[in-house]
Amino acid sequence: MLRYRLLSALIIISGALVFVALDAWGPFDRCQGFWMVPLGAYLIYGSAIECVSMVRENVHGPITRPALIGCAGIMLAAAVPVYWQLSGQPYPADCGLGRLGWPLAASAIALIGCFAWQIPNYRPNSNFFSRAILAGWVSVYFGGCFAFAVALRLTGDSDWGLYLLVGMILVTKFSDAGAYFAGRAFGKTKLCPNVSPGKTVEGLVGGAFVAVVACWIYFGYCAPWAFGSEQVQVSILGVVVLGVLLTCAGVMGDLLESIFKREMGCKDSGRLLPGLGGLWDVTDSLLPAAVAGYLVVVADLIHGPGQ
Repeated sequence: MLRYRLLSALIIISGALVFVALDAWGPFDRCQGFWMVPLGAYLIYGSAIECVSMVRENVHGPITRPALIGCAGIMLAAAVPVYWQLSGQPYPADCGLGRLGWPLAASAIALIGCFAWQIPNYRPNSNFFSRAILAGWVSVYFGGCFAFAVALRLTGDSDWGLYLLVGMILVTKFSDAGAYFAGRAFGKTKLCPNVSPGKTVEGLVGGAFVAVVACWIYFGYCAPWAFGSEQVQVSILGVVVLGVLLTCAGVMGDLLESIFKREMGCKDSGRLLPGLGGLWDVTDSLLPAAVAGYLVVVADLIHGPGQ
């Protein structure tokens, strides 16, 4: 099992590095996020597909079409500022919707649309509300988190936005690893025994510690070296807040997926990745972490070129 986990992890990391390199130096490198958006769309939309597949086998009934159409609409709306650059003009700063306004408007339409989709087939005691709410949640959760990841990629100068996005992913995964090993070594107090028996308070603290250290190395030392100390401003407060928030967001994403799988009677979200499960088993912690990372950056606790 460990061999398959390592192989799957190697494939994921290698593929991600290819897209990072293309986004930094490949064709369309002047179109900020041109290559990272399709990578994120594949991972996150694939996670949404796995989610609705689990619901299909449950008593709630199918929600596939409204959920995935809504999710796709939000993700396409989030990509508008990215591919606007292909016109040869920068995205207009005075646009009334801004950058996150596009996916926000699409989220509202998706929520309303998921209810409207169910209305023609309404029957009393037919789980109407549960299907509509689940479809809307899938649309907004996956599509909305994707939108925050795109907004993080578009922050500041092109290289800085890519650096932020990669850093958010690395720190979150380092936090996951730190929580795992700290929990194995020191874990005694169960965090949520009815959801994930293996998670402990000690593991959470260990993960936060590793995340803060990783943040300090990545943003406190590597960022000034890569971009120049005069362009990067990182405080101890910003490092601590980012590390702790990414840890908490990652744990919440993991627990949320665990609860969802338990409610739907599934062990893994999918079988695409041997030893790891499905795509959602990989992106579970990254989805809410994208929101937390963006909020820390726009709060200017971490400042880089072009912000």
